[in-house]
Amino acid sequence: GDGRKTVSIKVKNTEGESAAVSDDITLKELPVVTVFRINGGAVRTTSQTVTLNNVATGSPTEYMASESATFTDAAWLAYSDAPSFTLSQGEGEKTVYCKVRNGNGVSAAVSDVITFNKLPVVTRFQINNGATDTVSRTVALNHTVIGSPTHYMASESSTFADGAGRAYLDTPVFTLSAGDGEKTVYFKVKNAF
Repeated sequence: GDGRKTVSIKVKNTEGESAAVSDDITLKELPVVTVFRINGGAVRTTSQTVTLNNVATGSPTEYMASESATFTDAAWLAYSDAPSFTLSQGEGEKTVYCKVRNGNGVSAAVSDVITFNKLPVVTRFQINNGATDTVSRTVALNHTVIGSPTHYMASESSTFADGAGRAYLDTPVFTLSAGDGEKTVYFKVKNAF
C-alpha cells in the first residue's frame, strides 16, 4: 500500500548484535493492469459495443481505452473493471489498448484483439454431434453461432444450388440423399436471405 514506510536493520556476529538503525521512505504505488480481455477473451463479436474486462492492482481511479496505441482520440474516465467500449466502423480485426492511473501515475498500456463481424459466424458444425455414421437419412445439424441469424441453409452442394433458406433453428434436421456412402453437408447462416 501507499504511504510512508520505515525500514529498520540490525546486524550481529558471535560477539553480539548492533543497535537498530532505520530510515524512512514513501511508497507511491503505480497501478498495473494484470488482466485485460475484450468480451472475456472472445475472438469474435457481431456487436460494435464490447466489454473491456480488466483486473488492476494499485487502486486505479481512472482508465483510458482506444484503438490507437497513442491514445490520441481517448479521454480519462472513472475506473471500471468492465466498461463498455464502441469499436470503430468497419468489419475486421480490432486491437483495443487500455491503461489506468491513480494519483501516483499511469500504468503501462495493455491490449487485446477481437474480430468484428456484423454477419453471424458459424464457429462449430457437426452432423449428429460428430457421429461418423448413421442408419437414418435424417440427421441433426449441430452448430454454434455467434451473432443473431434469422435463416440457415444446408445442402450437399458447396454452391447450395439445391438448398433453400429456412427460418433459423438451434438444431435443424437435414435429409441426406439416397444411397449408402460418405456424405458431405454444407451449412451457413445469414441475417436475411
